[in-house]
Amino acid sequence: MLGHSKVINVVFTLRAKHVFDTVVPKVKVDTKLVRMDEMRLSQWRQLKELQGFFSVRYLKFRYGSRNTYILLAYVEKKLVHVQWIVPAKRINRRYPFVTEDSYCIISCLTSQEFRGLGIYPSKIQHVVRSNILAKSFWIWTACTNIASLKGITKAGGIKVGEFRQRKWFWGGISRIRYFSIESNNK
Repeated sequence: MLGHSKVINVVFTLRAKHVFDTVVPKVKVDTKLVRMDEMRLSQWRQLKELQGFFSVRYLKFRYGSRNTYILLAYVEKKLVHVQWIVPAKRINRRYPFVTEDSYCIISCLTSQEFRGLGIYPSKIQHVVRSNILAKSFWIWTACTNIASLKGITKAGGIKVGEFRQRKWFWGGISRIRYFSIESNNK
C-alpha cells in the first residue's frame, strides 16, 4: 500500500516530583526552554536547519499552541539538540493514552556529531524539572531505537506500556493501539 508503515513504540512517563540522579552531559550545554509563541526568528532558522523545514512546519501546524514549549540546547552557540513539549490537550486526540494535566516530549533530535554525550537525557530532566505546570510528562520512541531507549531510562523514565501505530499516506491517516504494562501482565 502506498505510504504505509507499522511501528511499535515504547511509552515512558516521568513524574514532575520524582527524584532521580542528575545526568550531566560531557560538554557544556546552554539551554533555553521557550514558549512557542515567544520564539525569535533566529531561533526558528536554527531549528529549521537542525530538524528540517517541513518537519518544523508540520510540528508548528499540528501541535502549536500558546502552551507548547520548545527546548533548544546549544554548544558554543550552535543548536545541537531540540525537544518539543506539547500539552496533552493538543496531542491526546492522536495519542489517546496521554492523561490530562500532562505534557508530551516529542520530536527530539540531537545533531549527529553530539550524540552519545548525555545531552538527550540531561535535557529530558531539564524539562521535567522546569516550571512547566504538569503532573507528568510522557515520552516514547520506536522499540528499535536503542540509543533513545537508553537515554530515556537514564533520565528517569518509567516504562508504562507500548503502542502499535499503523500509518497510511505517509502519516496522514494513522491508527494507534495502546497496551499498558498492566494489561500485558493480565
